[in-house]
Amino acid sequence: MLQAWMSYGFIVLLAIGVLAYILWRRRGVLLALAAIVVGLPLWFVWEYARPTWTTGVVTGTEVRRSEADAQGNTSDIRYVYIRNQSDRGLELVNEDSWWWLKRNSERVFNDAKTAELRKSEVTVMWNRWRSTLFSFYPNVIAIGSAGYWPFWSFRVVVFYGLSVLLWLGYFVGFMRLGRWGASSAASSPVQGSDPA
Repeated sequence: MLQAWMSYGFIVLLAIGVLAYILWRRRGVLLALAAIVVGLPLWFVWEYARPTWTTGVVTGTEVRRSEADAQGNTSDIRYVYIRNQSDRGLELVNEDSWWWLKRNSERVFNDAKTAELRKSEVTVMWNRWRSTLFSFYPNVIAIGSAGYWPFWSFRVVVFYGLSVLLWLGYFVGFMRLGRWGASSAASSPVQGSDPA
């Protein structure tokens, strides 16, 4: 349980809160609110897109036909069911993703089907959240053999490299704004004082 709370996402969320607190303590209430207003939506989008991986056994695969939309179009939705090493179930959907440059859903589904038949342990990389209220499922990005993979995947390295730049820009930008606001407030003359 502690492992979930020590994930990268919660550490970044905690850092956003600490930044807002520091800015608030420096009498920058508006800047602290701006840090939260900008940081929280940015964190939600980043956390939604962030890749996660788990190692386990594929316990099932399924193809379901979607309900018809307003134009009557339907599509096949591929599901992959996994039981991870702590015996927790995970339901994933397998669809192409422009964000992750994933155009190989058929190959990923084939790998999942093969792992299911062989009952072999695999590592699955996925993103997005599971929401039973809105029927959202995480999306499988890739499946590989258990072990070292997929941390050094090209997509993961690029994502976290850009993430470092994004969060450094956010934190450094707001810290500089805080210093600039504090220095401009200190250097401004006191209003209403008479020099004579």
